[in-house]
Amino acid sequence: MIKSGNFRELEIYHLAHAFVLDIYELAKDFPKSEDNNLTSQLVRAATCLPLNIAEGSGANSNKVFLNFLVFCYRSSLEVEACLLLGKDLGYIQDRKFSIYFEKLDKFVRKLYRYMQYLDEITGNRKNDRTQFCRQYKYYADQSFKQRGSHLRQA
Repeated sequence: MIKSGNFRELEIYHLAHAFVLDIYELAKDFPKSEDNNLTSQLVRAATCLPLNIAEGSGANSNKVFLNFLVFCYRSSLEVEACLLLGKDLGYIQDRKFSIYFEKLDKFVRKLYRYMQYLDEITGNRKNDRTQFCRQYKYYADQSFKQRGSHLRQA
């Protein structure tokens, strides 16, 4: 584990931080009527990514830090859903959608690998919250791109 509170050393933090800045730019293109709805939800969910990493890094154990990363992972799913809605509502063009989806996919894959690492050094306790990660391993291991193409075909 990193030194407590030193989240700036983590690649996942830098990816999440850059992604949030990109999401703020993307959200500027959403209609004003969505300011208190989809725009706000997308920005808040994306903002949770680096904030949960930063907050969790201040924990005094890997287990607690891992719980914050689980929250981060869940927020990434919320971001994915918001991006899909934005695309389906015509607020995000296909090309832009692909770019953001790939950035999110890269982040989630690195996040999940780091979560696996922390889970392994924590000792794979069956009754802790990290079980969430193990139960949904198949889902998390699937590429966002693969899931996204499946959703777009439906």
